Amino acid sequence: MLLSRCKWTQNSTVQGTPVLVFGGIQAHAVLAVNTANLLQQQNLLDPKTLKSAMAALDQDIVPDAPLVAASVQYRKSLALSLFYKYYLACIVDHVSPRVVTAANPYVRPISSGTQSYSTVPSNYPITQPIPKLASKLQASGEAQYTTDIPPYPDELAAAFVLTTQGNATITGINVDLASKMPGFMMVLTVADIPQGGQNNFLPAVGLHPEPVFATTFSEYAGHAVALVLADTQEYANAIAQSITVNYQNVKKPILTIQEAITAESFFPSPGPPIVMGNAKDAIAGSAHIITGDISCGAQYHFYMETQTSLCIPEEDGYTVHSSTQWTDLTQSAVATVLGIPVSSVDVTVKRVGGAYGGKITRSPQIAAACALGAYATKRPVRMHMDIDTNMQMIGKREPYYATFTIGCTDSGVINGIEMTVYNDAGCYGNDSTVQAALNAIDNAYFVQNWLVTPVTCKTNTASNTACRSPGTLPGIFIMESLVDYVAKSLNLNVEQVKLANLYQQGQVTPYNIPLNYCSIRDIWDQLYKSAEVDARKQYISQFNEINRWRKRGISVVPLKFGLGWSGAPYTVLVSIYATDGTVAVTHGGVEVGQGINTKVAQVAAKTLGISIDMIKIKPSNSLTNPNGMTTGGSISSELACLGVLNACTELKHRITPIQQVMGNPTWVELIQKCYSVGIDLSSKQFTYQTTDFEFAYFSYGATCAEVELDVLTGETQVIRVDILYDCGESINPDIDVGQVEGAFVMGMGYWMTERFIYDPDSGQLLTHNSWEYKPPSSQDIPIDWRVELLKNAPNPIGILRSKASGEPPQCMSCSVLFAAKRAVESARAEIQGPQVFSLDGPATTDVIQQYCMVDPSQFFF
Repeated sequence: MLLSRCKWTQNSTVQGTPVLVFGGIQAHAVLAVNTANLLQQQNLLDPKTLKSAMAALDQDIVPDAPLVAASVQYRKSLALSLFYKYYLACIVDHVSPRVVTAANPYVRPISSGTQSYSTVPSNYPITQPIPKLASKLQASGEAQYTTDIPPYPDELAAAFVLTTQGNATITGINVDLASKMPGFMMVLTVADIPQGGQNNFLPAVGLHPEPVFATTFSEYAGHAVALVLADTQEYANAIAQSITVNYQNVKKPILTIQEAITAESFFPSPGPPIVMGNAKDAIAGSAHIITGDISCGAQYHFYMETQTSLCIPEEDGYTVHSSTQWTDLTQSAVATVLGIPVSSVDVTVKRVGGAYGGKITRSPQIAAACALGAYATKRPVRMHMDIDTNMQMIGKREPYYATFTIGCTDSGVINGIEMTVYNDAGCYGNDSTVQAALNAIDNAYFVQNWLVTPVTCKTNTASNTACRSPGTLPGIFIMESLVDYVAKSLNLNVEQVKLANLYQQGQVTPYNIPLNYCSIRDIWDQLYKSAEVDARKQYISQFNEINRWRKRGISVVPLKFGLGWSGAPYTVLVSIYATDGTVAVTHGGVEVGQGINTKVAQVAAKTLGISIDMIKIKPSNSLTNPNGMTTGGSISSELACLGVLNACTELKHRITPIQQVMGNPTWVELIQKCYSVGIDLSSKQFTYQTTDFEFAYFSYGATCAEVELDVLTGETQVIRVDILYDCGESINPDIDVGQVEGAFVMGMGYWMTERFIYDPDSGQLLTHNSWEYKPPSSQDIPIDWRVELLKNAPNPIGILRSKASGEPPQCMSCSVLFAAKRAVESARAEIQGPQVFSLDGPATTDVIQQYCMVDPSQFFF
């Protein structure tokens, strides 16, 4: 809002005609003429002036309804609210203390934080908090990623041609304009796949085929139909944009779970329901029966390095550099598309610039397409996707929707839950995460009777895929929402209801895993005390009482997160060089920013008894890690450390007899002597862990979040977050604290700021860049952030007594949404609004403001 030429006398009478201009209402600026005329010669201290001005402004503000914008209702309410704020600012000395915060702009303090953990100095460098080995290279921009590999002679750039209409038959493409553009080389389609090759980039066992190129049908707007090859990436991108796709039999795309339910668009059953006890009878016999529903949306991975691959034709096959989490699947995809032996493809990954699950099954498509280009031209081909193409073409986190019926006691103890959980797997369904959701649906709560039915929906969107804490994040949110709904329905304290339902040691989960070790109640009590929850609740109650337009809320969320190792093969190779005793390690994991290389080096240094400076971690590759599993699930660091521990232990076993004979040699003398007598100074270890249950162990945690809300605008500030997380005996607390904080902020974005909007007719994604899609930034993080790794809590089941840290803390980030919900409830209480409601994710600024039920008739001073 812009206000100019507005003057008033000492008695606050408006002189002349003010100019009121509003942006964001229509395509052009809106001049509030009626309001401006009405304000002439009016006394701002007269309540009737405010009332009349609001009525006039209500007529002046007529928002349009573009697809990529906040709702009409919100933008109109926001315009009125901003004018009200300005009105109060004009007469701030005469404003009631209860509304003065609406007149004063919020000044955000600089964020601060503390990190607390324990270490075991006698075990250094294991448990030693040291920076990631490549941190300085990354911070300075010197770290090499796939795109940074210097260009090869005659290298070509590639870009996908995407459809613009989903749920339609493809009749052809038009390349007339493209062929005349600068840099044009050729356009490849499915017809260019060589004989014996397949149009399938997911050849792995257990996965259904997915095409590199759509052929006759566009499942979704953004489906790849062709590949452009050009002199530069800029030329390739421009040429791809110029190619048009022709359609017929166009049908309205199915874009949401609700639309899929209406159309009965489902994949085959993703698995059996969870059944424990007799949910129906337990619910029927309960004092209270509560029903409701809850949903949460999609999330883009927002890796800093988009999908990228470089394929180089060699005399005996192809070398592939790929930004991928899964070298084995990438290798198989290239071989399948070209119809060549898998052994003819070498895949190498030095590091990946963020992945979060989005480069597990999605990256092979990019590598396979580049390989096809290299086959067709006999030249190296590289693709570095722009963010718009990446967001339109590549799948995201799966949206979820759940309907539930709960039976509970007067005190909120849950007797039984009957629930249907829907997930949106997109157009193919290979990466459905609903089983992971079901295995987290209880979170930290014991319920004796369960009936949970999974349903996987098919929509005309990109094939959705794993995203940090896949399935688990929405599963835990659903359960937290249920417990919250019970408490509010019975008008009980939410935290007391949570405490009443928390697991105790020895109880059994609905997926039949006994909790032989369960520390959730101790962690809850410790966090509740250290975060001063009761005292802060009292302060918040007082704050809300004296502030009409600013409200605060606080929430505590517990966590139980299962980590499973079974069926995850990784290979480690450790080599000691006789010339100087230095050590090189390559392992089956991929460095995606999680610090796996640093932890591996720490374990190697400790086991061999040498300085970490003598160890180099080499790129992951398909030669030394054949048939390996993807990096993901928060287990790769642990299993890579186990592999290097075993390899180095074997090497120590070989060299120890020589050391005993020599007495007290230096490390270099020892290694050179071992070499001279024919000791094998390399060790390959294959890890394939199996456990009695699906999860090897559980991680526990608790988080307290406090949020302040501007009721008039819906803006929120995260005032304080306290996290207590059980990381076992952390191999590297610096890295693990960073993982806790990074995971939490990524989750905050999912719950509070990140939203997708599609064109309902074409199915095109409209929020396909950072202008419209909003991940969290520097001022979204907590102002006061206190992170503690549970001290003196070694994990007897874990690798080197540690626990995973990459995903579990993210599942507590919904505490911010629930803290915001508490603030919304306080705003609603001002007008006796209903307190029982579900707050879906993402709870963006406009959604929160509308839930506050802001009414201009309540504006006063």
